[in-house]
Formats: sequence, C-alpha cells, structure tokens
Amino acid sequence: MHLTRTSKILTAPIIVTLIIMVLYPGQIQAQSVSGTPKVVHAGGGNATSPIVDFVPQQIGIKAGESIIWDNPTPVAEPHSVTFMKEKKFFADFVAPFIVTNSTEFQSPQQGSNTEPIIVPSQSADSKVVLTVNARAFNPVTIDSKGNVTYLPPNSQYSMDGTESYINSGWLWPNELAPPGGPAINNFTMTFEKAGTYSYVCNIHPWMTGLVTVN
Repeated sequence: MHLTRTSKILTAPIIVTLIIMVLYPGQIQAQSVSGTPKVVHAGGGNATSPIVDFVPQQIGIKAGESIIWDNPTPVAEPHSVTFMKEKKFFADFVAPFIVTNSTEFQSPQQGSNTEPIIVPSQSADSKVVLTVNARAFNPVTIDSKGNVTYLPPNSQYSMDGTESYINSGWLWPNELAPPGGPAINNFTMTFEKAGTYSYVCNIHPWMTGLVTVN
C-alpha cells in the first residue's frame, strides 16, 4: 500500500487525530542558543485566505545566529520545518512495520470502534501493520551516522550541518493545537556552520524555504 503525496495532503486532517496517541519524549534537554533569533513565519494570512508559505521564504544570517519559526495562521492549519540531506529522508505520515503474527493490538479504550490496518506480508510468520510515523510528527533529528534523537516540543537545537534529518514537529498556531496533544508552536535553531540550507513543510511539500549562513 503506497500513499501518494496528494493523498497525504487530503488525509492530513484525519491523521492529525492520531498525533495525540504518539508519544512525545520530553526527557531530552533542549540545546542552548545565543543571541536574539530572527523570525520566520510558517503560514499566516487570515481566516479566509491562510498563507501556505514561509515568510520570508529566504533569509540570511551569520554562523552562530539563530532562527525561530512560528505559525501565526489564524486557523488550525499545521506546518513543519523539515531539513533533509536527501529526498529519501522524507517521512511519510503513515508507514508499514513488520510484526510477528502473534502480535495483538488492543485499544486502550474499551469498546472503541478501532482496528489497525494490516496488509499482506511475504512471510508466513509475520504481518505488515500500517501506523503513524513518529518521525513525521515529532521534533526529531537524525545525525550522519543514523542516530535518532527525539527533542521536546518547542525545541532549541544547534545544527552543525552534518545532520541527515531535522524536523520541528507539527507547528500549530497558539492555542489551536488538537486537544490533548502537545502544544508545539515554535522551533528555534542555531546554525553553527556557513552554508546554504533548504527546508520544506512535510505537510505541504511545495512550501519551501532557504537559509543562507555566512
């Protein structure tokens, strides 16, 4: 089963409800940043014409300076700030996982009208289950060696330029995050190394930004 980017966009409002069930590790300490961050808005506009863009789309800073992204959209439209070394690191909202046939899934809510999606497996001893991909929704980094580090909501992170993947998590406008979920509404990053860094919103892949560090 393969989800196209178009179908991901169309099903995003439904999948949002699943975020609440994803664990957001909070034990990792945020890294410190220096100076006053420059601001980039993810979205904006008004209730009838929300902006689906980064404002400004391109920004220049010096090595050691920081940028903070927020979401000033007046409606509950999430965005993300996602840096990737290669396109293969794009994190799908829903991903397949192989589990043994003996694995049982039980809802924490008794009587809940829910069931996981199970698709055919090539192995007689296992099955493939589709589930929410934490790396698409959560603040997370993957270094050049493949080590995964989850960050707390509203993180401050120092980027050395070697990371394979950095994701802010879904940024919601203030007080418009889904009930019961983490109120992620900003992401701050310090750029330690000169270079040109492109990024996207993983919810709206046509929404791109560029940071030039001198």
